[in-house]
Amino acid sequence: MDAITDLLLHNPEQALSQMLSAYTGLVYHAASAVLGRQSREEIEECVSDAFLAVYQRRNALDFSKGSVKAYLCATARNLAIDRLNRRVRSAAEPLDEFAASPEQTDAAALANLEKSELIHRVKSLGEPDSTILICRYYFNMRTKEIARKVGLKENAVDQRLRRALIKLKQPEKGGC
Repeated sequence: MDAITDLLLHNPEQALSQMLSAYTGLVYHAASAVLGRQSREEIEECVSDAFLAVYQRRNALDFSKGSVKAYLCATARNLAIDRLNRRVRSAAEPLDEFAASPEQTDAAALANLEKSELIHRVKSLGEPDSTILICRYYFNMRTKEIARKVGLKENAVDQRLRRALIKLKQPEKGGC
């Protein structure tokens, strides 16, 4: 059992303070991966609700099966999925023939998770590889423009691009 878990069971108010300072960013990321970055207010509500839920259920949770961090992330993710389902249902109520099915909602949540994971993997390649990939596939820049931007020769940019794509495709290195 880690220190925050022990504190949560014996001194919950102090534990809540430490949980907030240690895990707010991670829990925010878990909620935003499902809801998308545009819905900041909804994400913040999910984060608050996740901390409150874990705090209130602290005596009922089995911390031998998971850490406080794991419970917080899972709770935030589940709350975000519920919110996404409600958003889709409320948007579809006036037009029942266009109502999204639960599969479509799950697909939207998975698509947001996949986008977030791809961004994380591209960033993990480091510089200048991540910049080269972003310039090529997001800004649709040509090799010559990218070479000027990152200060490399054109053939070096092409080679780095090719190697970066190979790294992204390798599952053991965090690829698809």
